[in-house]
Amino acid sequence: MSGASRSALATSEQVNRDALLVELLADPALIEARDRVEQLYLGDPFCGRSAAGIASAADAAASITAAAVQHALVSDPSRPAFLWSACAAHAWPGLAVPNSGYGIDNPDNVHRRTAIDGVSSYRISVQVPPRPAAQFSFICYGQPEADGPVTREGAAIASVLLSHQVTPDAEGRFEVTVGPEPVPGSAYHLVSAPTSTWLLVRDALTDWETQEPLHLEIERIAGPEAPPAQSRAELVEIAVANTERLSRYWLAYNNELLYGPRPANRLPQPVGRPFGASVAAPFALGAGEGLLVTLDPGGCDYLGFEVTDPWGVTRPAVDALGGLNNRQALANPDGTITYWVGPADPGVHNWLDTGGLDAGLITARWQGGTLDAEAPPVRSTELVPLAEAADRFGPEHQVSAQQRADQLRRRAAAFARRLG
Repeated sequence: MSGASRSALATSEQVNRDALLVELLADPALIEARDRVEQLYLGDPFCGRSAAGIASAADAAASITAAAVQHALVSDPSRPAFLWSACAAHAWPGLAVPNSGYGIDNPDNVHRRTAIDGVSSYRISVQVPPRPAAQFSFICYGQPEADGPVTREGAAIASVLLSHQVTPDAEGRFEVTVGPEPVPGSAYHLVSAPTSTWLLVRDALTDWETQEPLHLEIERIAGPEAPPAQSRAELVEIAVANTERLSRYWLAYNNELLYGPRPANRLPQPVGRPFGASVAAPFALGAGEGLLVTLDPGGCDYLGFEVTDPWGVTRPAVDALGGLNNRQALANPDGTITYWVGPADPGVHNWLDTGGLDAGLITARWQGGTLDAEAPPVRSTELVPLAEAADRFGPEHQVSAQQRADQLRRRAAAFARRLG
């Protein structure tokens, strides 16, 4: 692998594509596509008429449109490239990149996406940093995202490789191949399906202040002759189609899997996934209320708990507390973690800030371990008046205004490390 940059994300390819992202978002066709998404949301029977839904629809539409453009920028399987996407707003020198979260995104995860196809073979060269993520995963999907009936993962998964299955060499390097058939000499191979179109690498960072994502390079090593590179007009066309497909699919996901079948303020037990377990549910707060949630990490390396707007976009989580993982939260004496979810600061460390919204979604994720089936990790969810919130936590959880400001300052500085 060629010399890795100090930041795995601050590559010239990433910055150049982010600049093109910002440029394309100003195209009239994408502005119109974004506006259609906002109207789609406002016409939704579950959330379109709610105060929280109305207040957040425009920002959520802009965010999923940005994600749709990101997907277009890495949609050529003959020229694979990893792009950091579905992420919080950030800035490179002279360039402000907007939020691109959607589909119940996670501020602890670094998602990098690339196009593949079901006939070519690819080689990914990986350098593990000195302090890697609590878990990293390589996920080869078997079909385009948001194409077909709603599923829990957004698309069928063809194959998965998890960090605990990998043994890097003495210098922290390893290679992963991807393709329809094993590659001779490859220790780690992801089998693609004939209908595969993309691959995701996910780094779950529990300690933002020290952990770093993997350094990645990808090349196509076998496949049919490459067609001409996509033109700007073609990228816009792909991005507009992505915007339409993603917005309708993830709206249906929320409605069919969450708002329709699940009552508000009741978080069920998690369900297993190929790389962990997770659960999501709606929340709805009355005036002066918050939701008190207690979770058990269950011995897993990672437990993340996030709050989103009604459309599944995580609330601001860099300069505010839209999510807390098990390293960032304070645990109870028995090892469980209790959180306060609400729009007002309760004066305790484990506050999930809804950013002024009284409704949306809450999501918990467990990764890097196996949950004990005999010890349900969702311990309780309870509506509690704000006036009683602080009394439900021990004195060690109480924070002053200055301590809250320090917590947020450290959080923003820790996120900035990802940028180099």
